[in-house]
Amino acid sequence: MQLLQIIRRDVFSKFSGEVFSRMIFLLFFFYVGRKLGAIEFGSLNVAISVSYILGVLFLDPGLNLSSIHMLVEHQEDAQEIAGSILVWKLVSFFPLVMVLGAISYAWHGRLPSFYLLFLAALYTLFTQLLEYLSSVTNAYHRMDLEAFLKIFNRVLVVLLGAVSLTIGHATILLISMAVSTAAACVLAWVWLGRRVLRILPRWHPYFIREAFRIALPIAGTVIVTTVYLKWDLLILSYFKMSLQEIGWYASGFKIVEAFSALPTILGAALFPLIIQLRTYDPGSLDRLLLLSTKAVLLFALPVAATVSLFSREILLFVYGPQFLPGARVLAVLIWCVVPIFLYFYLVFVNIATGHAKHNLWAGCLALAAGLAANVVLIPRVGFIGAAWAALIANTTFALLATWKVCAIFRNASLPAMLFRLICAGATMAAFFFLLPVSLPVQLGLGLAAYIILLIALGAIGARDFSLLVRLLQLRALPQGQQP
Repeated sequence: MQLLQIIRRDVFSKFSGEVFSRMIFLLFFFYVGRKLGAIEFGSLNVAISVSYILGVLFLDPGLNLSSIHMLVEHQEDAQEIAGSILVWKLVSFFPLVMVLGAISYAWHGRLPSFYLLFLAALYTLFTQLLEYLSSVTNAYHRMDLEAFLKIFNRVLVVLLGAVSLTIGHATILLISMAVSTAAACVLAWVWLGRRVLRILPRWHPYFIREAFRIALPIAGTVIVTTVYLKWDLLILSYFKMSLQEIGWYASGFKIVEAFSALPTILGAALFPLIIQLRTYDPGSLDRLLLLSTKAVLLFALPVAATVSLFSREILLFVYGPQFLPGARVLAVLIWCVVPIFLYFYLVFVNIATGHAKHNLWAGCLALAAGLAANVVLIPRVGFIGAAWAALIANTTFALLATWKVCAIFRNASLPAMLFRLICAGATMAAFFFLLPVSLPVQLGLGLAAYIILLIALGAIGARDFSLLVRLLQLRALPQGQQP
């Protein structure tokens, strides 16, 4: 299969599956927020966030990516590798529950009930299992199967969840979400066995140790990044913010979370290709890196500015008037998508080029920056301080991850491109927030200034079209090197 066909199929399948499934889930959570109200919505999101952080720590410390790596390189041992990692994930659920119980006991009164936390942990377990089964398809360039499975899962969650909300509240909703995701896992396991790889529980300590060896530098980054991306609600609980304030924060956080998934999708879709191009065609990788990095920022900058400008109107429309205080959170937090779009894609590049440890150090520094900002800001400005702390942490990570990629790929001309885009984005933001005119006029003038400055600075132009054409003309990998 030609390289272009692989790019088209993998990226399209990854994007269509992830974007559509996440959009369904986002719209569903808008509905959930309206039905539950700010207080119960805050409690639900705290339970999911805590269990998700522990899920990454225990169930997937980089194992999904390392399993793809091992399945690609050791196809003759595919069943043993996949089965062993599956068993590890199942067994790891028990220490997860023990730690969750300890946290619930230690933070009694600040977190939801242990029963709600346990239900959220069950949902996390089945979500992680589904993510793992879906990731196996990546090693075989069958992301179309992954797309179907994720869409099926989210549709089922929404259908059963909507029914559950008519007879109960957060507890019944979490039960329905766990049951739906468990059903999707069963379907994924059966379908993979017929189309890709039959995964049976196995126990081969060698493959588990090898998976952790490969995942170790990835695991640190995944864990640290997940903590500072998901700990906002946990931090607010620690500082004894009310569940209503946490619900307001969660309303804006859910919107930002939906946008932040897009660069991860792109990075995961291109990850196997980046590994191959790094070895067989470095020049093509430089061009791909420049074009894709530019593309994510060209999208992220106007999205962040527009959502920030209309944050009040957006919150009122999607959640209702009881969530309007969350507009202040959204106006600040949405700017996180700019650094997130940058580093969530570039961390995959660092991993593929053997510099995953740099991601870990960058994540640790971002974690420290975010923690310090939370300690200083939340006691002084309340839950809005968590939004500013998140922006500081994400910007720190983006700067460090970008610096490393720029140092590795000097021929990609990334610094000059980034400078031009940032200048254009800053000009657009100034038009959005400083002009004393109506919001629609601010929007129109800001976007016009953004496009004009991009062209004037040479950030977009004929060279982009030339790069695109040359990308489409990339030669196929040699016969023995095709995936």
